[in-house]
Amino acid sequence: MIYFDNAATTWPKPSSVINAMNECVNEFGANPGRSGHSMAIKSAEKVYECRETLASFFGLDNPCNVIFTSNATHGLNIVINGVLDKGDHVICTVMDHNSVLRPIYAKRSEIEFSFLEANTQGEIDSDELRAMIKDNTKLVVMTHVSNVCGTVMPIDKVLSVCKEKGILFMLDASQSAGIVPVNLKNSGIDYLACPGHKGLYGPMGTGVLCINSEVIPKPLMYGGTGSLSKNLNMPDELPERLESGTLNLPGICGLCQGVKFIESIGLEQVIKHEKNLTSVFLEGLSEIKNYKIIGKSSLDGRCGVVSFVHDYIECVKIAEYLNSEFNIAVRSMYHCAYLAHKALGTSEKGSVRVSWSVFNTVPEIKMLLYALSHI
Repeated sequence: MIYFDNAATTWPKPSSVINAMNECVNEFGANPGRSGHSMAIKSAEKVYECRETLASFFGLDNPCNVIFTSNATHGLNIVINGVLDKGDHVICTVMDHNSVLRPIYAKRSEIEFSFLEANTQGEIDSDELRAMIKDNTKLVVMTHVSNVCGTVMPIDKVLSVCKEKGILFMLDASQSAGIVPVNLKNSGIDYLACPGHKGLYGPMGTGVLCINSEVIPKPLMYGGTGSLSKNLNMPDELPERLESGTLNLPGICGLCQGVKFIESIGLEQVIKHEKNLTSVFLEGLSEIKNYKIIGKSSLDGRCGVVSFVHDYIECVKIAEYLNSEFNIAVRSMYHCAYLAHKALGTSEKGSVRVSWSVFNTVPEIKMLLYALSHI
């Protein structure tokens, strides 16, 4: 199969990721932090190695501020539910994924919220954000890169506004981690959530929450941490405060190798490869009748997540055709971000989305263009 659904999860995974998971399960897969025997100690060492690797990757000083989650949604929920109190105001954008919008909407009886609008290119205006801030605004949550159209948000400008107003900022790096450079040191980003299974090339069931603020969220879950067991309260210290229950040790071992895989290639090379594939696709699709790119039609201010529509053929039919006739995997419809489609003008029929990884090639892009030209 030619796989172009990497915005949902990357595939294939590097062999080092698979080998690390197999090694964990077969050789030392005990519960980290729960026992004093050699296997448990080895497991705990592997967990801390991954914390250190991620802290270094994201520019976080303290590895203990790296919290392991089951996915990006888990991390976003921890902060949204653990930072916002009754009467607070939070700002997000219409370009955000439902993993941001739904937990905020679920708290609508307790908090106020505002949606920052976007234009048909998926762009937001930081000046409009400034105008939306109230006396009770506590948190701004924003996607770094749109999972629908690949538009990169003006995070630096947003951070400047948040710093000026003393407002906490959370970055949803689901489509940017491992693709767009993010350095938390002196950045003004208070919280960063991302999945392990997308641009970091780890397995499903892994995620990361980086705490870069003195404001520590209240726990979303309560339970065993392997420490301070006499105390019925959750520990105050990170990471235990936000990590209840047994960690996904095989997944964490795989995630560690996924990040090291990115580092071995170099983020600059990852970006260069993705821009090249995106350029080939954008140029090629522009030459095929009846297709329209959603959002930005050039490389400026975008990543390698590309959505498009056909003037006459439904997006679901296009995806089905690519799969059945050419064994090409894409995604269609709304991508869990309906408000983004309303802003982009595709709310009635959604779009077809393609997205790349380091394993995709220019010949694969050309095969996709060939297939689209023959629908």
